Amino acid sequence: MAKGRGWSVPPSAFREEVDEAVATRVRVIGMAMLQEIVLRSPVGNPDLWQVNTERKARNVSQADAYDALALSLGNKKLTKKERDQNFYVNDLAAGKGYVGGRFRANNIVTIGDPSYSQLESTDANGASTIAKGAAVLDGATAYSVVYIQNNLPYAERLEDGHSTQAPGGVYAVSFHGVSQAYSS
Repeated sequence: MAKGRGWSVPPSAFREEVDEAVATRVRVIGMAMLQEIVLRSPVGNPDLWQVNTERKARNVSQADAYDALALSLGNKKLTKKERDQNFYVNDLAAGKGYVGGRFRANNIVTIGDPSYSQLESTDANGASTIAKGAAVLDGATAYSVVYIQNNLPYAERLEDGHSTQAPGGVYAVSFHGVSQAYSS
């Protein structure tokens, strides 16, 4: 550099600009990951549980057999109300009063260090979980390590596809989609 010439803009200004751009990118990608994970998280639905689907199939079969016999004798079929009252076609064997969303609520976001906690709360639609995660991600700085994890005992089984709502798992599928979207 020639004598008397200096930097018109100090190099530290570029570093600050780059750091802010990286911090923004960390927050944006972290939020995209969180949204994918939360929206892909299965929410318990007693209507899908095997014990309930088997019970419903058995009760519907019995009601259908009754209808077939009634028709063969010249009588009318059961009404929807009669099928429910007499053959319990909409009855649940398990899960009455069940509120789903515990797995979804336990997608915990931390920065710098993982958390090994478990929450007792539920969040069936995911809004609360996303809002909590967004508040944490707002504190992300350049080059932060962001953790999004679920520590429930059955989380690994869900990731391995033990849910009809998420047969491909949650985290791996979400990571793949977001990494493809932000790969350039």
